[in-house]
Amino acid sequence: MKYRKTLRITVLFALILCMGSLSASAQTFVVKNNLLYDATLTPNLGFEGAVAPRWTIGLNGGFNPWKHAYGDDEKQLRHVFISPEARYWFCSTFAGHYIGMNATYSHFNIAKQGKPLRWLYKDIKKYRYQGDMVAAGAFYGYSWILSNRWSIEAEIGADVGYAWWKKYPCAHCGVEIEKTSKPFVMPKAGVNLIFNIK
Repeated sequence: MKYRKTLRITVLFALILCMGSLSASAQTFVVKNNLLYDATLTPNLGFEGAVAPRWTIGLNGGFNPWKHAYGDDEKQLRHVFISPEARYWFCSTFAGHYIGMNATYSHFNIAKQGKPLRWLYKDIKKYRYQGDMVAAGAFYGYSWILSNRWSIEAEIGADVGYAWWKKYPCAHCGVEIEKTSKPFVMPKAGVNLIFNIK
């Protein structure tokens, strides 16, 4: 299944990043959680390690397996994503201002959603879409140190990408109506809670 294979790759990459980051005594490694993704009921985790005095690399991932049934109306925003990134810190790693670049891959299965996704699918309220997307983007952020182990950061940016999907008439039936693909631009935002491992 696509979800399981993607999750295995994510965990393997995170372990490699973890071992590489902890191998040098001058480096730092953090684990983080995006609170905005949590608000969409998407469990997520990020790993980031310092690789130079002002550079870090990281990997973020999330998985939303839930269906939401309201009477006869079955909404879903199921997806899995992985997103490697690199950041340049203006002062020192994990403190203050930073800019970054990221790439993202996602497999999705969404149905009967409201306005937030109408920019991509105009008739999302009536149909189900299943497909994949790739994107790359840039962002700016700031990190506030709360204690020796904890910090919080906020970031904003934009991704440009390409999505391809199949359209179905309802949330659970398998009769394909059409196959489509198109480029897109979407905003990127995050409020990350950070745990610092030294």
